[in-house]
This record gives sequence, C-alpha cells and structure tokens, in this order.
Amino acid sequence: MAWSVINFSGEEIVKLAVAVEQQGQKFYEIAVDKVGDPEIKEMFTALASEEKQHIIDFEALGIGLGQEFVPNESYVNEYSNYMHALIDNHVFNHDNVDKLAAGVTTVREALAVAMQFEKDSILIFQELYNVVDASGKDIIGKIIDQEKQHIRKIATGGLF
Repeated sequence: MAWSVINFSGEEIVKLAVAVEQQGQKFYEIAVDKVGDPEIKEMFTALASEEKQHIIDFEALGIGLGQEFVPNESYVNEYSNYMHALIDNHVFNHDNVDKLAAGVTTVREALAVAMQFEKDSILIFQELYNVVDASGKDIIGKIIDQEKQHIRKIATGGLF
C-alpha cells in the first residue's frame, strides 16, 4: 500500500482509511486458509467481513468530506510528519500484507499480526476522528469501537 497523506483533504482521509481496511480484510482472508483451528477460521472470516463493511462505511463518509483539513501545528509539517510516522509504522505498510501472511505458520503468529493490525488501525482512526465533522465523528467513532471489539475477540480467541 503506497501511503500518501499530503493535504489531508476529505478524499485523502477516506483513501487512507479504505486502504487500511482493505489490507486488514486481505490479511484475514489469507489467514483463514493458513490456520487449522476452526474457531479461529470462523473469527477471521467474521473479521474480514467486518473490515469489508468498514470500507463501505468509510466510502460513504467520503461523500460528505470535501474540505481540506488545516492542522493546528507548533511547527510547519508537524501533523504531516506525525501522520506519516503512524502510517509508515503500521503493520501493513507498503503492501507487505502478503509477505506477513506468508510468514504466518502458527495460529499464535496469525493472532499476533491481527492484534497489531487492529491496534495500529485504531491509532490512525483516532487521528482521522480529530479531523472530521460531527457526522464523520459518529461514523469513525463507531468504527473505532468495532476495532476495539476486534481486539477483544482476538485476545479471547487466541493465546494472549
């Protein structure tokens, strides 16, 4: 995934959120075939489906976002640098989901990658929450809550 957040327009925000969710959906779909545990397979199938719904939700949010976000910064590019750091350190940065999924050989490894994905995504979505209007906050707030539920599912379904 080629991450690019330059001007933080509504379109950029939606593209970023959709890309994050697409990578998560892809990982869960690949992971289903890599794990033998039927309960974990079922959980990953459900999580892939929920990530797909998040993509739809973010795309719907994008219809109403047109304004450019101007961050309150202490120095030039402070917010941009922060967002780039979050994005560059996301577990699924730069199209590495296939590489990560290929390296998964145990249920524990799959759950660890899934947990990191959800935590990284929440950090990014919390920042997006700060740059949208009230209706956007409602949608992103619900998605953040769902991502937190994903973490609980992964933690209780796994060996953590």
